[in-house]
Amino acid sequence: MPEIINRIGRNVSRFLNFSTDLLTDDMTVTLYSGYQAVIDGYKQIIEYDDNILRLSNGNKQLRIMGSNLVLCEMSDDGLILEGDICSAEFEKHGR
Repeated sequence: MPEIINRIGRNVSRFLNFSTDLLTDDMTVTLYSGYQAVIDGYKQIIEYDDNILRLSNGNKQLRIMGSNLVLCEMSDDGLILEGDICSAEFEKHGR
């Protein structure tokens, strides 16, 4: 999606108090106590084992590092990851 449309989507979502991923192509992650991550807006699993999960939405990558990582639930654009989560990091493609 062009950046102008994403910018408009972010402004509208802020005004209406919606999550920005509902109106843009952003990927969001919500961490719960370092044990569970709820991720929305991903398009592809790039890498997964019990120490790392890397996802992409086409514009950004999300890397979650930890130990004993397990994919508990998955849908077309969301998932729940559980385990001992040490870090979560976004990276824009091309960097």
